[in-house]
Amino acid sequence: MCSKPDATNRNRFIRIVMILLLYILVLIVTAGCWDRKEINDLAFVMGAAIDKKGEGLLELSVQVYIPKVNGGGSSSLGGTSSSKGQEQTMVRSAEGVSIADAMSHLQERLPREVFWGHNEVYIFGQARAQQGIREDVDYMLRSPEPRERANVFISKGLGKDTLKLIPPLERNSSEVLREISTFHTGLQVTIKELAEMLTGDANAAALPYIVILPPEPDKPPNQTIAYIQGSAILKDGKMVGKLDSQAARGILWLRDELKTSVITVAPSHSKGSVSLRMIRSYTQLLPSIVNGVWHMDVHIETEEDVQQNTTGISLMEPEWVKTIEISVDKLIENRAKRALQPAQERFHSDIFGFADAFHRKHPQAWKTAKANWSDIFSKMEVRIVSRSHIVRPGISNPDATSPEKGVDSQ
Repeated sequence: MCSKPDATNRNRFIRIVMILLLYILVLIVTAGCWDRKEINDLAFVMGAAIDKKGEGLLELSVQVYIPKVNGGGSSSLGGTSSSKGQEQTMVRSAEGVSIADAMSHLQERLPREVFWGHNEVYIFGQARAQQGIREDVDYMLRSPEPRERANVFISKGLGKDTLKLIPPLERNSSEVLREISTFHTGLQVTIKELAEMLTGDANAAALPYIVILPPEPDKPPNQTIAYIQGSAILKDGKMVGKLDSQAARGILWLRDELKTSVITVAPSHSKGSVSLRMIRSYTQLLPSIVNGVWHMDVHIETEEDVQQNTTGISLMEPEWVKTIEISVDKLIENRAKRALQPAQERFHSDIFGFADAFHRKHPQAWKTAKANWSDIFSKMEVRIVSRSHIVRPGISNPDATSPEKGVDSQ
């Protein structure tokens, strides 16, 4: 008769023990402050630059945020510069045989632990890029601290000179470059994307090339910004040349990366010009091999709407709309060829993804051609065809009645 109470007490004891164990487990999991890092002990890196420094050496420079500016500046990470105009960032540099080595020396010169969580850009000086950046990219991918989605640039001259700039609008020069990249009017490449290009089938890459804008006459030399001026071409991890801004736009057309653009054309047999805003763009690569000859057909389709018409011609007339579309097609094709020609003839670098397209379409032929891809790419026949469509021509232009505008009789 006493067995039931004993069993009940035993079950109650087991439940109590299980509840206590659960409480202990919760306390262990939630008490996760043993590895915390206080914000006052961190040096926030906003941008980094890697430059060539002597034989076998590099210089790593970091742009560090100043959390409190003397004289009443903001102490928050997103604060603005103080009323007295003190700088919000400082630049510190260290040399080493590698980035990891330079990083260890850099930490010795800072009273706080270097923190890469807010890093926005990496800038390679031109001399370092010409020497080769493959090993630098390798460190950025292996180390858990640098951000793989930070944007990458190559600068004319030293990269650290860009970090030292004091922009008139943004908080620091790194933020300027990041904001410019988000416009998608030029190349935008992250560390992750750069690594994929350097290890891809073509073993070539294109990076945005930046230069420092001259300051206003009454401003200090460093109170200005850096902006994108063309693109740098890399082969085997080394910079082999650069393209101007017009040719760089052609790279975007060929790689199907152009997000926004304003195109201005002067239609034939007319006076004035027409400016159009691109609202959609699609590029298709069609590789083929005919009798051992490698071909690439590039089809570019775009849609635009008219932003301004200074020709004096009414765009309600379908034949004139077609004339403008033909002018747009010629402009796109010329810009694409302007990027393609030097890539084939001077640099022998496939920066357009042609190798990947052939690898997918003709995997067997690619196996034998991979070793000689630079030669094949340089001799490849490429046909570029653009098809633009004006979807919103707008209302009739009142200037159509202007006697000094309209159709050119010649």
